[in-house]
Amino acid sequence: MGHHRMPDAVLGLGLAGAIAVGTLLPVSQAFANPSSHRTDAAAVTTADTAATQDANRDGGQAASRSETREPVQQQSQAPADQAAADQAAAEKAAADQAAAEKAAADQAAADKAAADKAAADQAAAEKAAADQAAAQQAAAPAKKTYANNLDGWIEEARDVLAANGKHVPSARAMHAAAIAESGGNPNAQNNWDSNAKKGTPSIGLTQVIMPTFKVYALPGHTDIRNPVDNLIASSQYCDARYGNMDNMAAARGYGAHWRGY
Repeated sequence: MGHHRMPDAVLGLGLAGAIAVGTLLPVSQAFANPSSHRTDAAAVTTADTAATQDANRDGGQAASRSETREPVQQQSQAPADQAAADQAAAEKAAADQAAAEKAAADQAAADKAAADKAAADQAAAEKAAADQAAAQQAAAPAKKTYANNLDGWIEEARDVLAANGKHVPSARAMHAAAIAESGGNPNAQNNWDSNAKKGTPSIGLTQVIMPTFKVYALPGHTDIRNPVDNLIASSQYCDARYGNMDNMAAARGYGAHWRGY
């Protein structure tokens, strides 16, 4: 069976009519039922408002949650900051302690060095003084020694008189006086002559009475029983009474015809 095709113009008119009907139908329905249209608009507006409120509520809740989280973060950060501050303070205290200990050690070392130097200087000074004393002693003439007998006593007495600027009698005169008066005994004492009767016995090597000895003894030589001191005082007495001991001894023949003086 055969079919006849509709012309394109007819088809175009039919399509355009259909579109127009579809567009105009809702409009006509709106005019026909205006309350329904308002209801739908109100519903849309209400929905929009609710959505806005929900959005605002969600934003506020998010902000609130954000504000709530921020103090928590600050609180969790505070202990860490305190721990860091405590560690820094501890490190500074340790550094200060180390510096103080080093300063004390340095001061102790300096004090020890100063003490060691002072001790070394003192030792050096003492050594220098000892060396000087030794040099002076070496330069000085050796102290003369004397025999502990009549000749030694006479020699020492003559040296003492010379050192004091006094007249020095001959060793012969001193020897004659010592032998004639005491037999050379420094401890001899006469308890029977006229002097003894007066309470002033003749004493010592040249038999000098104490009052005479005290007048003519030299400083440092004041022991009447010391043979050297006795000879010195006797020589000084003879200088005063006879001019010197040699004059006195010669007048008595140096012992050949001795008599008291």
